[in-house]
Amino acid sequence: MHMKRLFAFGISLLLLPVSSQSQEQHKRRPVEPADCVQVRHFFHDAFRPSIVINPKGSGIAYLVQSPNIEANRNDVELFVTTEVSNSAPVRLLSSSDISGLHWLDDGSALTLLAKSAGQIVLERIDIHSGKSEVLVQGSQDIAEYSISGDGKTVVFAVEVPDTSQEASRSQSEISHGYRIPFQKQQVALFLKRQVFVTRRTPENTWSIPAPVDIRSPFTGQVLKELPYVLNLRMSLSPDGEKLALTYLENADRISDAWKRSPSVKAMIASIGVAEITSVTDLKSGQTALPFQGPWAYSAPLWSGDSTSFMITAVSPVDSEWERQDVAEHRASDDAVHLFQTDVRTGDTREVLKELGGILARPLSWRSDSELLLHTGDNAVSRFELKAGHWVETVRTVIPLQHFFKNAELASNGSFIVGDYETPAIPPELFIYQPGDSAARTVARLNPQLDDLTLAPIKDIDWMTSTGFRASGLLFIPPGYKPGERYPLVIHSYPSASYFFCDSGLTHEPSFAPQPIANAGIMYLIRILPDGSHHGDEVSHYPKGYPGNIAEAAFQADVWDSAVDYLAKEGRVDPNKVGIIGFSRSGWYTEFALTHGRTPYAAATAADNTQYSLGEYWMVHSDGLLHAWDAMYGGPPYGDTLQNWEKYSISFNLPKIHTPLLMEVMGYGHAYDNDNTPPSNLVLKSEVFAGLGRLGSPVEMYYYPLEDHQPSHPQARLASLQRNLDWYRFWLRGYERSNPEDPDQYKRWEHLRDLRDADLRSAPSSADSRPN
Repeated sequence: MHMKRLFAFGISLLLLPVSSQSQEQHKRRPVEPADCVQVRHFFHDAFRPSIVINPKGSGIAYLVQSPNIEANRNDVELFVTTEVSNSAPVRLLSSSDISGLHWLDDGSALTLLAKSAGQIVLERIDIHSGKSEVLVQGSQDIAEYSISGDGKTVVFAVEVPDTSQEASRSQSEISHGYRIPFQKQQVALFLKRQVFVTRRTPENTWSIPAPVDIRSPFTGQVLKELPYVLNLRMSLSPDGEKLALTYLENADRISDAWKRSPSVKAMIASIGVAEITSVTDLKSGQTALPFQGPWAYSAPLWSGDSTSFMITAVSPVDSEWERQDVAEHRASDDAVHLFQTDVRTGDTREVLKELGGILARPLSWRSDSELLLHTGDNAVSRFELKAGHWVETVRTVIPLQHFFKNAELASNGSFIVGDYETPAIPPELFIYQPGDSAARTVARLNPQLDDLTLAPIKDIDWMTSTGFRASGLLFIPPGYKPGERYPLVIHSYPSASYFFCDSGLTHEPSFAPQPIANAGIMYLIRILPDGSHHGDEVSHYPKGYPGNIAEAAFQADVWDSAVDYLAKEGRVDPNKVGIIGFSRSGWYTEFALTHGRTPYAAATAADNTQYSLGEYWMVHSDGLLHAWDAMYGGPPYGDTLQNWEKYSISFNLPKIHTPLLMEVMGYGHAYDNDNTPPSNLVLKSEVFAGLGRLGSPVEMYYYPLEDHQPSHPQARLASLQRNLDWYRFWLRGYERSNPEDPDQYKRWEHLRDLRDADLRSAPSSADSRPN
C-alpha cells in the first residue's frame, strides 16, 4: 500500500523543531496542554477534500479548524487566495459549522454547508465580494450534500432522529409486559440518514426537496433510511442524473456471492454488517450495484461524461483481485486499490494496486484518459489510459522532507497545493510548481508555536520476540542528559506521522506527547512505516492462543520488546514505564497489564473496547456476539469458558497491580441518575468496580458531551492535563501546585498507599502471569 522505506536498526536523528527564529534569539517556554489544544489543523472533512483548487486554477480555498477554549467550540475558518502566485489568503468565513467545500464550474463561487439562522444550510459564497446566499434549506440541518457540475441539481441528506432510547410502549404492553429480544440487528446500532433531491427551476428558484428512494440492489426493497459509517459519501454525477452513495446493508440481505467473500466475512465479523456502494438513477428510480466492492475508502469520483467513476476500495467480491489479495495475505486495510467502474455495464478495471494510503484519492481527472494521483509520501504521478490500462507516465517529487503520507493535497494538473507537516513541524499550506527547485509556503497555521520548546524526536526501530521489526518515534525531553535513565510513557495506538503536540487532528483522548516529554519523561509512539501491511504483523503473531487472542499478545510483546530495547540502551528506567491506550489499543493496554512482562508503573485506558463479559451480555447484538466468540474461540460457556477465564479482562482483574486511569466518553448522555446510567459508562464499570473492590488503584472520569474522539476543547484540555498530572505523579513523584481539583493529589496519595500494599501482597514477578 505504501512505498518501501528502509529503517536503520537503532536510534537515529529524524528531525528537530523548525522555526523562523533560532533558539538563541529568544527564550522559549515548555509546551503545556493548552498549547496543544489550540493547535490549528486543516479541517478533517470525512471523505471530502478540505483544500480545493478552482476549475480555472486561479484560486485556492481551504478550511482550517481553530479551537476556541473559552467558548468551548471548534471554529472552522474558510480562507481563499485568488492570485495563486503572490497573494496572501483572505479569510471569508468563520463558524462552528462549515463543511463540504466545493468550487462551482466558473470558479467565481464556492458552495458549502454553514449555519444560517440556527440551521445548517447549503450556501453559495462569491469569492470576490464575500457575500453569501442560501441555496438549499431542508426541514432540519443538512448533514451532507453533492451538487451537479452545472450547479442546478443538489442531493442532500439529513439525520434520522435516533428513537432507540425513547419508550413507545402502549398502555397494554406496560400493563402486561413486553418481550425483550435476545439478539439485536447490528445495523440498528448505526445512525441513519434520509436523502433528498432538489433542482433549480427555470424561474431560478429551487424545487421542494423530494425524498430519494434508494432500493437494495440485492432485494429491491425501498430503503427510506440509510445506516452509515461517518457519512454516506454521496456523489452526484456531473450531469445530475445518477447518485452514488455508500451505506450499510443487513448481513442477511446480501447475496450468496457476497457472503462467501473473505472481505465481507471479515467485515461482518468486525462490525456485523456489510457496506455497499450503489448507484441510483434519479429519473427512473432504479438502483444498481455496478461496483461490487465492499468497504470503500473514498467517495466515488465521476468522469466528466458521467459514465464511470473511480473509487478507493477493497477488491470486488469474487474477483481475481480479491483472490490475489487472499493469496498475498492482505487484510482489508492493506488490500486497498483504486478502481474505475463503468456504471452502465459494471465493467471494472484496476487503476492502481498500491496506493499512498487508505486516504489517497485522485487529485485531478482532467479527461477520461489523464489522471493525477498521490502515489507516495512526497510523490504525485500522472497516469494515462493506454490500450485499456492506466499507465504511469510522469512522477513528480515534491521537494519537502519527511512528507506526511496522508497529507491533504490538491492539484489542477499544473501545480500542487497541500498540507505540509511532520511530527515536529506544525501544519502549513504549501504550493509547488513541478520543475521548481523548492515548494513555497502560502500560510503558516501556527506561528505561536515558535515560542515553545518542542521536544526533539528520534526515529527508532526494535525487534519483537517473534522477529517483527517495529518502528516508532521517541520524544526526547528537552535538556536530555546522555547516560541518565528517564521514565517512559508508551502511546499504544499506532499513528500516522503527522504533527504531534497532542494526538494531532484526530483528537484522540489522553495522549500528550509534547507536554509529557517537556515534563522530563520520554514518550514513544509506534508509527506504521511505508510499505507495511497488516499481514506482516499477522505472520509474526505468537502461536498457541485460542481464537484471535494472538493479536493482543502480539501488541503486548511489541511494547515489552520496546522497553527491553530502550532499557538495554540505557535510555529508560524499566521500573518507571507508563502506557496509554485508546479505543482498540485500550484493550491491548489492559491485556498488557494482565499478560505482559513489563511491570507498568501507571496506565490509561480511554473509551476502549474490552472484549469483556459485560459487553457480551449487555450489547448482545448479533455482530458483537459473533465477534466476541471469534476472539476467544467460542462463547463464555461450555468448553470455551476456559479461554475467557484465561484471557478476558473480566476474569483477570486480580493480576492488575498498575494504577489505572479510565476515561469514558458519554456521547451526549449525562450521568445524573443511578437508575439510568449511560450504557457506555455501564460497560466500563465492570473493570472500575472490580478494581475498586479489590483495593487496586483506579480512577475513572466521565466526559458526557464527548464522542469517541473528543472534540470540545475544554474536555480535550482536561484530559491532557489529567494525564500529564497522572504520569508526573506516578513516574516522577511530582504534584502540581493549585490543580483544578484540590483533592486530586489527596486521592492519588491514597491510591499510592493501596498500590504499595497491593505490591507487597502480590507475586514478586510479572513472570507469574499466564501467557
